[in-house]
Amino acid sequence: MRYELQIALRHLKAKRSHSLSVVTWLAVFGVALGVAALVGGFSLTSGFEQAFREKVLGITAHVFVREYGLHFDEYRKVQAGIAAVDGVKASAPMTFSEAMVSGRDGTVGAIVKGIVPGKVGQVLALADYLVAGQLDDLDRRDPDGLEGVVLGSELARRLGAQVGDVVTMLSPLRNRAPDEWSAQQRTPTSGYFRVRGIFSAGFHEYDSRLAYLDLPVAQRFFGLGDSVTGIEVAVTDPLQANVIAERIKKTIGDDDFSVLDWRRQNRNLFASLTYQRLAILVVLSVTVVLASCIVACILVMLVLERTRDIAILKAMGARDFSILRVFVVEGMAIGVLGTLIGLPVAYGLFQGLLSHGVALDPKVYGIARLPVVFDPNDYLFAAIGALVIVFVATLFPSYRGARLDPVDGLRETHG
Repeated sequence: MRYELQIALRHLKAKRSHSLSVVTWLAVFGVALGVAALVGGFSLTSGFEQAFREKVLGITAHVFVREYGLHFDEYRKVQAGIAAVDGVKASAPMTFSEAMVSGRDGTVGAIVKGIVPGKVGQVLALADYLVAGQLDDLDRRDPDGLEGVVLGSELARRLGAQVGDVVTMLSPLRNRAPDEWSAQQRTPTSGYFRVRGIFSAGFHEYDSRLAYLDLPVAQRFFGLGDSVTGIEVAVTDPLQANVIAERIKKTIGDDDFSVLDWRRQNRNLFASLTYQRLAILVVLSVTVVLASCIVACILVMLVLERTRDIAILKAMGARDFSILRVFVVEGMAIGVLGTLIGLPVAYGLFQGLLSHGVALDPKVYGIARLPVVFDPNDYLFAAIGALVIVFVATLFPSYRGARLDPVDGLRETHG
């Protein structure tokens, strides 16, 4: 063991100054609190990002393809080209329209998607989110002629609708084929639909706005003819969706189609999550910064208390770098001890939250439960971040102690 480490540990164990010992333990607990806060910040922000990603990938396709123009008529040919791209697992056409939906408890604006029930399960996890009814019943027509609709849970609650109930849907445009011209002003059209299913994605934005119709029914009701809004594509690796999206774009043509992966489709959502993550981590790192300031103060006190020892060591031939290393080791020992205490505290606290869960208001946070993710990398990054901050805090007082002139130190000691 090098003598610098021996001297540093002896200083920390010394009982000469009771007040210094108390401040040292305050610094240790301060670092531990800061590390626990950083781990919590990492775990919570990672949990929110993962939760939103799962919800988005359950309701939003990995890749969305649409044609530049009003009417996407040749989607079957495009689908065949997409299917040949490496990494594509499945694809399905869809429509996307706005409508007003009325139930016994009120009228609510909704986003209505036309889907193919037999194919949507290959590109979306919608069936996994059904809490009532069956998705396969969506394309079944009742004996009374009513078509089916699947509603989000919050949308159904606001309408007062349950499986088997009838709701009214109002489209802002008359039911007319897109290539059919008329001088008559287009008027709204309405229709009655029977609720065949209710889904709950756990994401308030989806649960309160989305409704699903069978694709031919949606095309007829909204006057789309045989055109669709776009094609939803599922890929083998969702995290590589941007790479596969570029392959699709090159295959079907860059100038004719817009190809967006799930990150670009929800750019604002994930950008806001990134900014919030940075803001939260910066705020929580202030706790470690404050603890490191206490460490710096302890080292200043040690330098003043050990002035004679520093002078003697220098008179015996110790270099400035050796003296600096003594005080850096003392400061880092406090940081390491605080980190070793903070990591298990964080694990116990936040894994407790993970096991029992904390309810959230989905109207405010978008999800129903507090997501806490255990990732060893989060603990590693928090520990490294805390130690780096403490290390930076030790440099200035250690440098001042290392630059002390031995003659001045002995003169100050003996008057």
